[in-house]
Amino acid sequence: MNPVYRITVTISVIQIILIGLLITYLIKRRNSSVVGWLVNLNLICAFLLLFDILSVTRIPALYLTAGVLFAVVAALITFGIIFSFVFLFINAWFVRKREGRGLSSLLVLIAGIAIVLADAFFYFGGGKASRPIQAINFFVLVMLMYLLMTVWNTLMSIVVYNWYFPRKNKDYIIVLGSGLVDGKRVGRLLGNRIDKGIAFYRQQLATTHKHAKLIFSGGKGGDERLPEGVAMQQYAIDKGVPAADTLVEDRSTNTRENLIFSRELIHKDSGRTDNRIVFVSSNFHILRAGILAGKLKFKANGIGAKTPFYYLPTGTIREYLALFVMHKRFHIMVTLMILAISIILNLPGLNH
Repeated sequence: MNPVYRITVTISVIQIILIGLLITYLIKRRNSSVVGWLVNLNLICAFLLLFDILSVTRIPALYLTAGVLFAVVAALITFGIIFSFVFLFINAWFVRKREGRGLSSLLVLIAGIAIVLADAFFYFGGGKASRPIQAINFFVLVMLMYLLMTVWNTLMSIVVYNWYFPRKNKDYIIVLGSGLVDGKRVGRLLGNRIDKGIAFYRQQLATTHKHAKLIFSGGKGGDERLPEGVAMQQYAIDKGVPAADTLVEDRSTNTRENLIFSRELIHKDSGRTDNRIVFVSSNFHILRAGILAGKLKFKANGIGAKTPFYYLPTGTIREYLALFVMHKRFHIMVTLMILAISIILNLPGLNH
C-alpha cells in the first residue's frame, strides 16, 4: 500500500474507533466526564483526517475552502477568548441588577478580571528575562493553556450531555431543587426545572399512558421559610399535576444528597430496586449531577431545563469550578508536572 494512503487509512480507523467509543459512552456510561474528552479527540482526529485528505487530493478549491474555514474559526476563537471579558463585565452588571450583590455577580466579575490579566500576560510576558523569570513565564503560559483546555472540555461535556432524549417509560422523575426566592417562592431558575419535569411527565402520559411520580428534592436552607421540595410540589400542583403523582424529599442540602435521599424515597415508595428513573436540573448543572449519579452507582440520567440567558455564564462558571474541584487530584498532578518541566527546561547550562 502507498505510504500516503496508509496514513489516511490509519487515521480513518482511529476515527471509527473514537466514534464507537463516544457512542458507547453516550449510551452506556454517559454519566462520566470522559464524554467531553472523547468529543474533543474526535474533533482533533476529524481535523487531521481532513488535512490528510486535502494533502492527498491536492485540489486547489478544497485547499482554499478549508483554509478560509480554518482562518474564520481560528479568528472567532482568538477574538472570542481575548475580548470575552467585555461580555463577562456586562453580564456581571446584569446579574447584579437582577440578583443583587452576591456570589453570582462576583464570580462573573472575577472571571472577566482573570481574562484581562491573562491577555496582559500574553501581551507583556515575552521578551528577554532571567532564567527564573523565564521559568515562571513558561509555567504561567502552559497553565493558562491547560486551564483553557479544561474550560473548553467542560463546555463541550455540558453541551453533549444535554443531547439526551429518554424513552417515555420512567417510573420516577426527580426534580433537583435550588434556592427559593425570598425564602418561600419558586423563582424562574427553579420554575424552569419543575416545568421541564412536568412536561416530560405529561409527554410520557400522552405517549405511553404510563403514570410516573414526580419527586421534588430539596431541603430547607438557612434563609428559607420552608423546604424547597414543599414549595416545588405546591408549584406543580398549581400547574395541574395531581398530588397523588408527587412525592417530596425535604432533607437534602446539596446535589449529592438530592440523589441519595431521592433514591431512598423511591425504594421506600416502590419496594423495588429496578425502577426506571430520570432526573431534571438546569442545563448547566445536569452534567455534574450525572457524574455524581455515576459515582453513587445510581442508574439514572438527567435532562436539562432552560436557564435564563443572563444567568447562564454564572451557572457555567460555578459548575466548572465544582467539576475542577471534583477532579482536583488529577489537576494537582498535571500542575506539578508542568511546574517540573518549567524548572527543568530553564536549568543553567541546559541550552548550551
